[in-house]
Amino acid sequence: MDRISELSDDVLQRILYFLSQKDAVRTSVLSKSWREIWCTRPNLDLSDTNFKEEFLSTVDKTLQRYCDQRMCLEKFRLSISLDYSDLKSVWFLEKWIRTLPNMGVKEFRLSIYSKDSRRRRQRRVNLPFLVFEAESLQDLNVEGFTLDRTTIERNILSKHLKKLSLEKVKIEDGVFQKIISSCPLIETLSLKSCKTLRNIKVNNLLRLKKFYFSSSPDEKCSIEIHPASLETINIEYADVSLPKGAEFRNLNSLFMESVKLSSFDHFSSCKFPSLDNLVISNCDGLDESIEESHVFIDAPNINTFEYHGLLIPSFSFATTSRQWSSTLSLFLVDAPSLWLLKLHKLLESLTPSEISLSIWQSLDINAEDIFKENHDLVQAIKGGNKPTVVVDKLKLQGYLSYFSALSNGLFSICRPRTIGEINYTDTESVLKNLMQREGGNQDELRQLWLPDLKEVSLEIYDKNRNEWDPTSLSDLPDYEVWKYISTRFALKWRENL
Repeated sequence: MDRISELSDDVLQRILYFLSQKDAVRTSVLSKSWREIWCTRPNLDLSDTNFKEEFLSTVDKTLQRYCDQRMCLEKFRLSISLDYSDLKSVWFLEKWIRTLPNMGVKEFRLSIYSKDSRRRRQRRVNLPFLVFEAESLQDLNVEGFTLDRTTIERNILSKHLKKLSLEKVKIEDGVFQKIISSCPLIETLSLKSCKTLRNIKVNNLLRLKKFYFSSSPDEKCSIEIHPASLETINIEYADVSLPKGAEFRNLNSLFMESVKLSSFDHFSSCKFPSLDNLVISNCDGLDESIEESHVFIDAPNINTFEYHGLLIPSFSFATTSRQWSSTLSLFLVDAPSLWLLKLHKLLESLTPSEISLSIWQSLDINAEDIFKENHDLVQAIKGGNKPTVVVDKLKLQGYLSYFSALSNGLFSICRPRTIGEINYTDTESVLKNLMQREGGNQDELRQLWLPDLKEVSLEIYDKNRNEWDPTSLSDLPDYEVWKYISTRFALKWRENL
């Protein structure tokens, strides 16, 4: 006996709620009682990419059925292609949007795209202001529309809107500010590729918890942000202004990529008592002198810190009693003055953490010249018996013809426990270089660290056991182009004086 089919329509609709649109439609062939159930479930996810024909009529009939039977539609996701001459689709789209305020929609995701953006112009459609008058609406995600002054020609007030996401939306600053000032309960705000936005101020969103912004390198936007309620900030390609001395007491995660801070003094004066994760990637302003671009980070509960960039900045952190980790990814693309000095100071500032250091080397760099100019530095470190910094993981990537120069300079200022990401075909030459004690290239820099190196061993990664195992050159499997084999070198050093 088919007991499931005997369940009430409400129960069947709730079951289909958790299925994808495609799987929900498939249930229509199970029995007569299932034939129309998918058309009345409380969530719809419709895209013209899943329809071979009659998409407009199918959507229109489905929505009309909801209206006629006065059924609630909790989640409605609609994706439709619109090219410049497609007036029919625009007419239907505007009709469907006008029905939403009376359907109890809580989550509405609407996307416009062009089937062939290389040959056709995508038609821009104004988003009707009625969307913001849907009292039940809590989550609005809009892609490809235009939000102009006609959208806010009436005094809109979205009493329950908590999430707002705009992607590839054409919107002016004034329109954007009017919208967010009319949505006081927004907790999540996401702005992606909205090229016409130039200035964003979200300080009046007192309940804002998550803020996401991304643009392109040629479309910079100025952002002022300081709601005390913020828990997550993720910004790419923007100029960011933080008030001096501000306290982000709830901020847990801060991600900045290609961001230009208006003032490093202001950033250094801010307090981040709850910050757990901090990522700074390719941000402007860190290429000044060490003194001018020094950044103090007051985050006593930091757990993970990451920095990626071409230049070596100067950071310092507030004292913390907890264990934390730092990851540095540096690109050696030119011959900056005092490269090792800057790196040494940065590593020293991170010594309370477990450090992972990755260095990408360009083909055109003569690493020998860089480390020769720092010869006095490493001699001073050694002569002064300064404890060298322990680096848990060192990764050397790129062209390794200057591995000897790289290792000489790096080993003079830090002590890596492991060295990984070496090209598999370079494993033998690198191992011989590390183990070489006499003869060959025994320059002064090498003699500064070589006596402290007690042991070098080769390890191979077992992906089935998720562990590193000791091995030898003779036991390594043969190299195959399409077979990835991961090896690393484990180093044991004499304890620092």
